[in-house]
Amino acid sequence: MKIPQEKIEEIRSAVDIVDVVGQHVQLKKRGKNYTGLCPFHSEKTPSFSVSPEKSMYYCFGCHEGGNAISFLMAFEKITFVEAVKSLALRAGIPLEFEQDSQESAERAKINEDLYSVCQTVANHFRLNLTDTNEGKFALEYFTKVRGFSADTVTEFGLGYSLNAWDGLVNFAKTEGIPYPLLEQAGLIKKRDDGSYHDFFHGRAMFPLYSTTGRVIGFGARKIYEDDPMGKYINSPETPIYSKSRSLYGLFQSKDAIREKDSVLLVEGYADLISLFQAGFKNVAASSGTALTAEQVQVLGRYTKKFVLLYDADAAGSKAAVRGADIILEQGMDAQVIELPAGYDPDKFIREKGAKEFQKAIDGSISFIDFVTRSFEKEGKLDTPEGQAEAVRTIVQSIAKIDDELKRGFYLKHLSEKYKIYESLLYRELEKTLTGSRRRFSGRQAEDAGSTNATKAGQSAADSRTIPEIPAPERDLLHAMFDGGAEIVRLVQEHVPLELLTNVQSRIIVEHLFAHLEESQQIDPAILIDELDDTLLKQRVSEIVFSKYHLSKNWDARGVIVEEANPFTIARDAINALRKRALEKIIEENQSRIKEGSRRGEDITRYLERHKTLNEEMKELVKGAGNEASAEQSATG
Repeated sequence: MKIPQEKIEEIRSAVDIVDVVGQHVQLKKRGKNYTGLCPFHSEKTPSFSVSPEKSMYYCFGCHEGGNAISFLMAFEKITFVEAVKSLALRAGIPLEFEQDSQESAERAKINEDLYSVCQTVANHFRLNLTDTNEGKFALEYFTKVRGFSADTVTEFGLGYSLNAWDGLVNFAKTEGIPYPLLEQAGLIKKRDDGSYHDFFHGRAMFPLYSTTGRVIGFGARKIYEDDPMGKYINSPETPIYSKSRSLYGLFQSKDAIREKDSVLLVEGYADLISLFQAGFKNVAASSGTALTAEQVQVLGRYTKKFVLLYDADAAGSKAAVRGADIILEQGMDAQVIELPAGYDPDKFIREKGAKEFQKAIDGSISFIDFVTRSFEKEGKLDTPEGQAEAVRTIVQSIAKIDDELKRGFYLKHLSEKYKIYESLLYRELEKTLTGSRRRFSGRQAEDAGSTNATKAGQSAADSRTIPEIPAPERDLLHAMFDGGAEIVRLVQEHVPLELLTNVQSRIIVEHLFAHLEESQQIDPAILIDELDDTLLKQRVSEIVFSKYHLSKNWDARGVIVEEANPFTIARDAINALRKRALEKIIEENQSRIKEGSRRGEDITRYLERHKTLNEEMKELVKGAGNEASAEQSATG
């Protein structure tokens, strides 16, 4: 499913980027632009700038930049299509889609229908809770047993499924909702005789939300003693609900997680809601499943710091160790909070209060100390064998960390704690790593083809290998953005791509040439959406918000750099590129003269070449000087 390019441009043009960003960042006008504290990294002095003229933003601190669409994508952690939808709704513009194929069109339609029916059912469950006599019992469970306020019940959309086999089936019949759609959403089931019955009945209902706030499924808590099912049951997997990727409460907590730069990770719905209500809003729950790598990756968009809270029993300890391993393997940091025996987060916050819970957070420990204490409680540290098992378990966890420097610090900590030589720990680590390599070598061989393809497709704009764009190329790009099609045409006529030594600038120029040939608008805000590579997007934003800085003669000419003519900038940049290329040729020719003389060869042709090149250089410098003088006379 695609949105037509002209519709994207219509939406982008209709929204004011200052308004979009201003909903999340306090902005102050400074000259033509607006500035504020960057929402993507912590800072005390504003380095974040928004240009209403360019419809772009850029941070001079962390280098995040882009347009209104990319801002929503980065801030809300949503997809391109979701960001465009949000802006279209804001602008009151109906959205149109181009379908890639009949199959994708049908899939998109099914997903939208599932989202719609889940929202409708969530509203139905909420009314069951507040508007039925039967629902009063469930409401008392939420408010009196769990201690949730009315505002909390509303914020999390809590509800109740009627204690009948056909409560939702009858509602669907009244509302004209197709039974097969409800079945696909995991809300009703089909009997052998072809009739349907409710999947959830007589339960306190917890809607599950996507990160953008759409209902994708439900969790249900047992509240009747004679209910034979488990304490909690969840919706089955559907096209819109994946248990391994979904996290309960993330829609409500994502802003707090980003702000605190840490997440409190719990297991249950009640644990999360109790902590959230008590003011600890940077919390997420694994929705009643064991923590998965996919869930960690989703949370990793918001923070790299995870604080695990698990029940203080043997099962909880093992779950915490497994969770820490997954977190470390994904490149995140793991801390653990040890709660007193018999307490889960919900019970702890209700009985001991927020102050004591904050103390527990402040006393969180590293996964090494947690594993150590767990073995100690089991009495395993009383013997050399138990100590060896503890150390080996910790080393196996450390082996999951990709960052070699971080591994080194963990091993040093382990060495000091157990008074073991670091060299011994490193040998144990190497055994573990070698074993991992051996286990995965077969899979790596199978994936070699796709890995090579991925490498080949990786952007050339990798910041680890690409140097800064040289000044002439930066200013040339800047002039093309400012001057539009006229300057792009000038560059296309006078600048062979081989004159551009930086791969990033070459890619950007190629895109601009393509825009010119297809009669598209030369607009960096549009270009941002075409570029797949994040670093290239940042580079475009950086250039747009930077100042021209190439020519040393502008002050003498009386040119104000911020208001310099793009044609002047482009011409000076082109001359600089030609001069740079010619200097390189002269240098190579001089090397040949030197090497030929050393070997006693005939260097006449190189000497003649040297004379010709020097003449070309003089003409180039003279031509640039004449152009500058002419411009100075014209402006004088």
